[in-house]
Order: sequence, then C-alpha cells, then structure tokens
Amino acid sequence: MLDFGLFYMKINIKTKLYTGLGFLAFIIVLQWSFGLFFISTLADNSSAIIENNKRTVTYMQNMEQVLTELHLQFSERTDRARQNEFSLQDSQIDSLRDLLVWEMKKQQQNITEPDEAEMSNSLQQELQNYFTQIDQLQSESEWTEEMTEGLDKSYGNIQGQLATITHKNLDAIQQKNDHAQQTASRVIFYMITIGVISTLMALGLLIKYPGYIVEPIRELIERIKKIADQNYDQRLEFETGDEYEELAEAFNTMATRLQEYESSNLAKLRSEKQRIEAIINQMNEVVIGLDRKNCILFVNTKAEEVLGCSGSDMIGKSAQEIAKESELMKAVFKDPERKISASENGKEKPDLVKVTSDDRFAYYSREIQPVIMQNPEHDSAKRQKIGSIITLKNVTHFQELNEAKNNFIAVVSHELKTPIASINMSLRLLEDERVGALNDEQADLIKSIGNDTNRMKKTTSELLDLSKIETGNIQINNQKARPVDLLEYASETMLMQADQKDISLKVNCDPNLPFVKADLQKTVWVLVNLIANAIRYSETGSKIVLKAEDKQRAVQFSVVDYGKGIPKEYQQKIFQKYVQISDEDSGDSGLGLAIAKEFIAAQGGSIAVESEIGEGSTFYFTLPKANKSISNDDYEA
Repeated sequence: MLDFGLFYMKINIKTKLYTGLGFLAFIIVLQWSFGLFFISTLADNSSAIIENNKRTVTYMQNMEQVLTELHLQFSERTDRARQNEFSLQDSQIDSLRDLLVWEMKKQQQNITEPDEAEMSNSLQQELQNYFTQIDQLQSESEWTEEMTEGLDKSYGNIQGQLATITHKNLDAIQQKNDHAQQTASRVIFYMITIGVISTLMALGLLIKYPGYIVEPIRELIERIKKIADQNYDQRLEFETGDEYEELAEAFNTMATRLQEYESSNLAKLRSEKQRIEAIINQMNEVVIGLDRKNCILFVNTKAEEVLGCSGSDMIGKSAQEIAKESELMKAVFKDPERKISASENGKEKPDLVKVTSDDRFAYYSREIQPVIMQNPEHDSAKRQKIGSIITLKNVTHFQELNEAKNNFIAVVSHELKTPIASINMSLRLLEDERVGALNDEQADLIKSIGNDTNRMKKTTSELLDLSKIETGNIQINNQKARPVDLLEYASETMLMQADQKDISLKVNCDPNLPFVKADLQKTVWVLVNLIANAIRYSETGSKIVLKAEDKQRAVQFSVVDYGKGIPKEYQQKIFQKYVQISDEDSGDSGLGLAIAKEFIAAQGGSIAVESEIGEGSTFYFTLPKANKSISNDDYEA
C-alpha cells in the first residue's frame, strides 16, 4: 500500500485525472452492461410467454368454440332429419369442419411444451374419429342410438383433450411468469449491489479529487493576494511530486526575488519620495494632489500658508468634504472633475481665486491638471486617470494691472464722450446752410470728419461696454419677449443702412414661437451688430435673411448673408477681441463680436458662425425659452 502511495505521488496531475475519470467511466460502463444484460433476459422471457403459449391457448379456445357449434348444429339436424326424414347434408356443417381442421393445423405448427406434440397428435386422431362418425351418420339411411352415443363420446374425448392442452400451456405461462419474477428480483438485487458499490467508489473519488485539485490552487490564490499587498515572505510547501510541486518551487523563487528587490529599492524609493516632497514644498505655488476618488493625497507648505489649514487636517479627506468648510476652500476644490475650458489663444483658461489676508486681497489662478497613467505595452486609448493636481499661481500683480487697464479704458472712454459730442455739434452747425455755403472740398472734408467722429463714438461705446464686461459690472435685465419682435425691431433699425447698398432685409420667423428670456436692449444690439457686419461684407443688390427657430430648450436666432464668406482659420477667432478678417479699413474696431459673445453668454446662450468662401455666412445664437408658468408681464431675471 505504501509503495502504491509513493507511485501515485510520482505521477503527474494529468495522469491522475485520467485515472480517476477513467475509473468513473469504467463504473458507468459496467452498470450499463449489467443493466442491458438483465433487461435483455427479462425481455426474452416475456417474449416467450406472449408469443408461444398464448397462441396455443387461443387455438384451443377457438377449436372448443367451433367444435361446440358443430356438435350442436349436427345434433339439431339429426333430430329434424329423424322426424322429417330428410338428408343430413348441410354446407354449414362442412364449413365448421374446415375451421376445426384449420385450427388443428396451426396448433400442429406451434408446439411449445415437451408433451404437447403427443397431445396434439391424440387430439388430431380424436377429431378424425369424430369426423368419421359424422360421415357415417350422413351416409346411413337408418341409424341407431349406439351411433349417436358414440358420436357424443367422441365429442367428450375431444373436449378433454382441448382442456388438457389448454391447462398444459396455462401452467407453462405461470411457470415462465414465476421465472421472470425471479429474474427481475435478481436483476434488482444485482443492480442495487452494483449501484451501491459504484456510488461508494464514486463518492470516494469525488471527495478526494476536488480537494486534491482545489486546495493547492486556493492556497496559491491566498499567497498571491498577500504578495500583492507587498507581503513578500510567503512560501508554498507542496510535496506531491507533480506539477503542483514545480509550481510551489517557482512561486517561492518569485517571492524570494521580490523580497530582495523590495529590500534593495525601498531605501531608494523613500529617498526619492523625500526629495520630491522637498521640491514640492519649496515651490512658491500652491500644489494639492488628489487621487482618482478626489481624496487629498498631499499639500505643500505654500498651500498650508494660503489656505490657513495644516496638511494633516486635509490629507485623506475628500475634496467635497473640505469644500464645505469655507468659501475659500469651496473656490479651491470646486468641480475637481471638470474639463478646463480653452481660452482665446488655445491655452488653458484658469479660474481666479480671491484670498483675503491682513485686509489685503491676493488673486490666484486655479488650474486642474489630470494625472494619466499610460502602460507602454498598450496604446493611448487605454490610458487611465489615476488622479489630478490643483495648482494656485499668484497673479495679484497681473490682476492689479488688468484692473488698472480697465479703469483707464473706462475713464478715457468716458472722457472722450464730451469732445466727440462737441465735434458732432460743430459738424451739424457747419452743415447748416444758414451758417454759410460750403464748397465741394469743404463738404468732403466735413463728411470725412463726420465718419471719423462716428467711428470714434462707436469705438468709445464698445470700449465702455467691454470694460463693464471685464470688471463684472455688466447688468442684465432679462424680460419675456417674442422672437419675431426682436427680429423686426433690429430689421427696422438697419433698414436705411441696407437701402444705401440696395440690400433687402427679410424676416423669416413664426410668430407663434415660444417666448424667450432676454435683455431686450443687449439682444437687439447683438442683432444690429450682426446685420451691420452682413451689410458691410455683402454685395450690392443681395439679400440678408433674419430667422428664428425652435430648438429643444432654446430659440435659435440666425443672420444669413450671401457675401464673400469667412475663411476657416478665422471662424473660431472672430469672437476674440481686436480680431479683424482682413487688413482693409472697414471702420471696425474688432470688438463688436467679442462684446456680442459676452452679452449672449451673460443671458445663458451661445453664439457661433458657419461660413463657406463665396457662399456667404450664417451667424447664429441661442437664448433660453421663458418659463411657461410666468405671466405675460415683463419680469427681471
């Protein structure tokens, strides 16, 4: 037994599996073979009972019935013939005799029992004797009682023979049935015995083999999990003599090398970590690291100074939790997952965070940079975000300069209004004929001065609007308005300017469109500005179409012209400040579309352009729909 155990341990897992599964297959085949054999035996016995003895019993019953009918028919005709003195000849008697002969012939061909042949021969002789007596009675003109008694005696002998053969076959059926029952009992006993033995052996295999296969794998999984947790002192001890033992040796080798690698690199990693932390702490910018769940991983010294909170109080907490502590924290940690919008020059446009310290204000630009982990073995499409870094840069000096610039522009623009108004008044006086007639050169000079003055007036107004926007002083007075009214008012405002170039203005708007929520003055200003640009760049005699369409949550306004179009490279830049499409002196300051964009954005909409060279341009913007529950009266947003 010991030698077998050693032999079993030395064979590989594949052979062990083949052995166990082959043994189970052998048990299944053995059960199937025994069952087939016993079932076949039962089927043979049952077939013998049904096919042989049953036929003989049937023949005997048929012969008894026919014989009884024949004897009755012959006896009745004998009595009538005796009384009426007519012949005993009858076709029905002959027919019954033929049936008896036919049944007897079939019985002679279906001998089933050992003594049945002699019995059948004796029965045939009695039938022949019976038929002979019938023939004798039919041929005699006179007959005696002895002849009738002889016929009845022969009839009785035949009935006895039929009963004997019938009982012989019935006894044989009973014996074979008893034998079949005994065979069935043996089959049940054998099948139960084989089934119990097979079940016990199969249970033994099921108990042994799953444990043998699963337990080493389960232990291996547990050890690997501990290795993943950087617990490298794990070892496996499998003394099975098969692949499991080889697997244990390979695992132990791997764990040993990982432990050596960890020991050799741990100090180095700690040193690098300390150096990186020192570099981050020496930075003059606020640096905050977040993990993929937006929990704070680290903060540098500058962050603790600006935020007024120690790193130990923040590390490990979520950004949403920290943001609830103060308005400053809320401004720093708001929307850590948001996508940073692009500024006009294509770079990131950071948020401004205002920090109060010693009755002074400091401004920091906030930027969120995602940290992406890329496996060099995979393509860039499978990169994974593992966290993000929030940085705050001190831009107080630049913010102060920007505010000074805005204040200067506002002051200069405001101060220019008075001299521009005086120049306009002087030009009107010069144009008045009551002051005196002007020659052609003087008239041209006054017209040129008027154009320059109007340009200065427009530029001054745009600079004032822009300064209000940049300083955050823009006031939006939202009201409930019909889109068709806005389009018609803007069209009437620019009708004279369009007529000067023989350009037709067409309003295409359904009067039943939903009301919009808009600042009427600023929205009409945007439409007028877009129409003015369309007139400026359209050919004489062309047309401009003003449209409004119902969208899902807003109404879209469009100004369509059929001018020369806008090149692709300018379509994303024309909404920036001081950008002009060409170098031609068009009298445009390059601020109109930038202001229009800010006006529409302040009302909760967006503005864009679609254009093709030589086919014209379509400027369109959206405004949100007014709430249906609000009354028809104007309201303030």
